[in-house]
Amino acid sequence: MAQETDGSARKTVDKAMRVLNAFTHERSEFAIGELARELDMHKSVVSRLVAALRRWRILEQDPDTRLVRVGVGAFRLGSIFATRQNIVRVVTPYLGALVARTGHSAHAVLLDGNRALVVATVESPHALRVIMRVGEHRPLHSTASGKIFLALGDPALLLATERERGLARFTAGTVADPARLRAQLTRIRREGIAWNEGENNPGAGGVSAPVLDEGGNVVAAISSVFPLNVVDAAERAALGKETLLAAKRASQAFAASVEPPAPGAARARRAPRRAPAAGKERETPRLSSAGRARR
Repeated sequence: MAQETDGSARKTVDKAMRVLNAFTHERSEFAIGELARELDMHKSVVSRLVAALRRWRILEQDPDTRLVRVGVGAFRLGSIFATRQNIVRVVTPYLGALVARTGHSAHAVLLDGNRALVVATVESPHALRVIMRVGEHRPLHSTASGKIFLALGDPALLLATERERGLARFTAGTVADPARLRAQLTRIRREGIAWNEGENNPGAGGVSAPVLDEGGNVVAAISSVFPLNVVDAAERAALGKETLLAAKRASQAFAASVEPPAPGAARARRAPRRAPAAGKERETPRLSSAGRARR
């Protein structure tokens, strides 16, 4: 019975998606009968699907002509995707500049459920480097960028991560104890950057800083990643400052690229954070070749 119910639900969703995909720039409106003929479906089935999609405002129906067209709900979903694409467009130049200044690979991630999704990368030109792939999902608790979302994002995210996925141990350095992780997150809120000390992959470290919108909400994280055995304390400090500066500049560029909300529109909850001293608008020194390990 459960299998039949699941199968029926999938068929219904498939039919609804067929209805939505019938709309194009060339054909943006349909009568119910026209849509049924276009999809080779019974008119009563199409009518029920359209009614359900109208309730969610994915479709709308002109009260005079009775023609069906794409609704504001679809626009809302599309704007979410457009915002994600905009983030990638905005942050990528700052990743390139960060790699040019540090010599280490850099990437940007977005929050995807309770995982971090790599959406942009720029690799180090050196042979000895850490490589990230666009499209990879990363755990939150064992990566620098993931900890940014846990520390500065919705407090419910940590609880969801613990409940749904658990604090899995990937290396001997993974922080799998909730109390220790919460202590790390407190420090991240205070300092504004997060570190990964070989917690997700042995020998690979990272430092991450948040990309914020104009309301102070985390929309992405920028990270520098490096082989732990070639970065000394001085270079680590410089990497942290450079990554924080890149994220701050990307935040300013992203806020400037997004249209302000309409008057009276609800604002998202501001992420709890304190501005770190290292985030002052001051150029940090370029990493010297002496501070970089031979590769």
